Amino acid sequence: MPLNNRIWLVACVVCLFGLPPLASQAQSSTPDPQKIKELITQLGDRTFLVRERAQTDLARMGVAAFDELFGAMRDNDLEIAQRAQYLIRSVQIEWTRPEFSEEVNSYLSRYANLNVEDRRSRIASLARLHTIDALSALCRISRYDISESLSKEAALAAAIQFQDAQGEEKEKVAKVITDRIGESPRTGPSWMKVFRQSLDQPSEAAKKWETLVRTEIDLFTTRPALTSQQTVLDLVRWQVDHLRSEGKQEEALDSMREVLPISAKFSESQLLDLTTWLLDRKGPSVVGELAELHAKRKPAPENQVIGGPFGENPSLLYLLAEAELVQNHIDQAERYADAARELQPDAFDSHYLTAQTLQERGCFRWSRREFEYVIDNNDIDDRFSLQARRQYAEMEHDHGFSAKAAEIMWPWVEFIEKRLPAKRDPFGAVEAETYGGYLSRAYLFRATAKEQQGNLKAAKEDLLKALKYEEDEPDALIAAYRLGKKDEMWNTKAREHIDHTLEFYKPYVKDFQEKYDFFKRNRRSNNDVMGAQSAQMAMYCNQYAWLVANTYGDFDHAIESSLLSLELQPGNGAYLDTLAHCYEAKGDWGKAAKYQRQAVQQMPHSGMVRKKYFEFAEQCKKHMIEFQPIELPASPDTHFPDYQKEGER
Repeated sequence: MPLNNRIWLVACVVCLFGLPPLASQAQSSTPDPQKIKELITQLGDRTFLVRERAQTDLARMGVAAFDELFGAMRDNDLEIAQRAQYLIRSVQIEWTRPEFSEEVNSYLSRYANLNVEDRRSRIASLARLHTIDALSALCRISRYDISESLSKEAALAAAIQFQDAQGEEKEKVAKVITDRIGESPRTGPSWMKVFRQSLDQPSEAAKKWETLVRTEIDLFTTRPALTSQQTVLDLVRWQVDHLRSEGKQEEALDSMREVLPISAKFSESQLLDLTTWLLDRKGPSVVGELAELHAKRKPAPENQVIGGPFGENPSLLYLLAEAELVQNHIDQAERYADAARELQPDAFDSHYLTAQTLQERGCFRWSRREFEYVIDNNDIDDRFSLQARRQYAEMEHDHGFSAKAAEIMWPWVEFIEKRLPAKRDPFGAVEAETYGGYLSRAYLFRATAKEQQGNLKAAKEDLLKALKYEEDEPDALIAAYRLGKKDEMWNTKAREHIDHTLEFYKPYVKDFQEKYDFFKRNRRSNNDVMGAQSAQMAMYCNQYAWLVANTYGDFDHAIESSLLSLELQPGNGAYLDTLAHCYEAKGDWGKAAKYQRQAVQQMPHSGMVRKKYFEFAEQCKKHMIEFQPIELPASPDTHFPDYQKEGER
């Protein structure tokens, strides 16, 4: 080639490669799809200049050519595939959108600069919002994020969050998916199309979803880099929930079994999540199959009731015991539970945490045994013993057994109160402050029991003691307010305490709101900048709202404070319970029931939360307010032959 021709060619190439990346401005253009296909074909042309010109034209089209280019990355022509991959990676996506809310855009801000784990966190945060614009954002991520795994995760997050959409919301969901997904050939968007179909044609969609699950499991087995264990699990979970909503429990059980073969490499933490999910979806028989599968891989030594991780991990063994219990295999359940309690005999922190988990799952009989194990095997002033005693008492109080709660606490109360007066040095005050919360709760339990027995004089004395140890204990103030309705003089004292506490909380709530608003305006998530502060801020906001809702004050401000606590700690069951009480105080039974329903879904075995759920549901019925009830899970303890219902023991 002559020298001047070479120079001309080099100049052309330099100019072509000097073009900017795929321009985000081109997102508004809509080129002819046939033209895009022709240009992609030209990426593999034998003539270099034709290939370069086609690449330049596609670059100018911007994101409008994204879908076709993504499909071209798998072209059999290596030249086309490589150039398509280069172009895809050059795309500049405008993740924030003017039509999105400030909150949604705060999660999309700087999205392109985040690593995979941070983007995964943003996807989870968007899913929790459960808003239409958050759904729209998830659709765009599924369509345009070049990570195939994140594309799939965004699609599943959207499907799981909106699978129960009804009425007007269902119509909006379908439209958003149609508008945002377009004709994308990618796997994640194709899942969203099946989800969209499931909203109106559940049976047809279920067949497609079954194929998707098997395809993804095969992919995970053969090419794990292209998917993830979590993606497979989420796919199966969506399918199981869909089948159960259609009343197809047997088919749902078959779907649950799909994950058993891939569980071989699960960590103990992952096995815990899977086993818990199987139980929550009424698959105890599948739990047994899962345990046996792992036991075959690692047979049990003589000192274990079953081989594998289920015989070594007390939490897994208790879940297996629960699976046997709900199938009425009582002897086997007790055998597993006894073996679980004997594991790790000196790990009292583990026994304490296990007791809490059992409480949360409604396995109260075994929870009591674990709490008692920690209490009985430690000194009365030992840290683990005190924590176990307090939580054990709280559990009994939550189910209406306040006398039992006081009985549990009282040996420690008597022990510690003998020590406090003897302290004549400055450290005595420190010790009193350290134990003040525990002492306040103990006297509250006894006061509640006395009130239930009709001994109001003794109840008032104990409440004064409770407030002496912790003057801003919300439940003690609420109990004092309740008793004040029967005694005018007592009412005056109670209000003085409440007014003082409300004035204490108000400036904190105002300060927290201003800080949070500042972070939101600057599009910075609270987790990025507030860290551990968010938990403390949420607690203060919740306590203020709880006190107002159950006594008196500015109910609208209490609602604002409660909502802030939930922004700081999304999905917290106790905080949702508070918000429901705030709306109860306003007489808004519809919203009270709505948020109490969410609370009881988070805390299905809390006695007080369940009681309020049924109360608010009844109020909706009484006031002819539309409300969709849910079936609450029964305590596994109901399967014991000698089970005694609440209030009969």
